[in-house]
Amino acid sequence: MVGTIYEKMDATSKGEKTRARVLEAATQLINQKGFRSTSVNDIIHVTGVKKGNLYFHFSSKEELGLAILEQAHKDFMAFLSNSFKGERPLERVSSYLDAVLEKQRKTKFVGG
Repeated sequence: MVGTIYEKMDATSKGEKTRARVLEAATQLINQKGFRSTSVNDIIHVTGVKKGNLYFHFSSKEELGLAILEQAHKDFMAFLSNSFKGERPLERVSSYLDAVLEKQRKTKFVGG
């Protein structure tokens, strides 16, 4: 998954890259199946990490879910700051709505 939002977190060490990869995969899986329907084993299967490695980075599924929400918040705030363009308020709102619509079209309305 080259160029994903999680790889842009300046992941430099092997552990940071693994953590970013787990976040990316778990986010996609949870967007598809929901948090309650996604098991730790599902995440392990998709990422290929060992259970101990997963729990090294996240002490629980709930902690992983919280990390996903925190990253989604950061990504959304960055999206907002890049979406409001224009000098007049109406131009800024219009550019934001255009950016939201374009993002939803690209993601086929999956993933928030």
